[in-house]
Amino acid sequence: MPLSDHAGTRLEQALATHRLVVFDLDGVLVDSNELKVECMREALAEFGPELVDPYVHEFRRTFGRSRREHFLAFHQDHLGGEQATGERFETFYERCAGGYAELLAERYPKAPLCPDADRLVRALSARGLPLYVATGTLTAEAERVLDGHGLVGEFRAVLGGEEPKARRLAAALSAEGAAPGEAVLLGDSRQDLLAAQAVGMGFVLVTGHGFFPPAQVLDGADGQNALVAAGLDPSGLLTGTVAYEGRAGR
Repeated sequence: MPLSDHAGTRLEQALATHRLVVFDLDGVLVDSNELKVECMREALAEFGPELVDPYVHEFRRTFGRSRREHFLAFHQDHLGGEQATGERFETFYERCAGGYAELLAERYPKAPLCPDADRLVRALSARGLPLYVATGTLTAEAERVLDGHGLVGEFRAVLGGEEPKARRLAAALSAEGAAPGEAVLLGDSRQDLLAAQAVGMGFVLVTGHGFFPPAQVLDGADGQNALVAAGLDPSGLLTGTVAYEGRAGR
């Protein structure tokens, strides 16, 4: 059945009809979006606000990309750097991404869970549903923050790192032998939506911690294969995307 048929259904009940449930991490399970923005701003501070401030807006807009993609975008678009294989980029990446990682190592494990994240994850796990995390955060960092909240063991795997998120979703589908129509991704960004669409997976936009309003995230989404959840309350009712159509510019 199309995911849209679950509009008006409780979140836990709707997710339980799938063979595979995948969660984004930042802004969905962990309230860490603004923390990462500030870490990025500090990691790039040497380049001055005239370059960093415009990039921070771009960082928010493209939140959900891999770390390497983010730093490559700054290097190419704001520093006029060469392609990803260039030696100068590798030197820049090692220094600045290393500083970013050091800031995260100190602050990220202290990030709180989003409201009801633990309730929903444990409820779905108790049903025996295969749960995965797909994130642009490095796997070790993601596992550390989840372990600090006692949740890492509820997931079959935490799929982080440098690959595009669509590849991580494809890896989860392959691991479970699930068809795309039997799986759903819970995310908070347009990057999450695009990744889900790329593999044919259903998408639930989780509101409350994302950087942009739902209409902007959902612009161009397949209304048959996307829904909106106001947070992660297992009993919360899902809504369809029709209410947001034509409002992306507002």
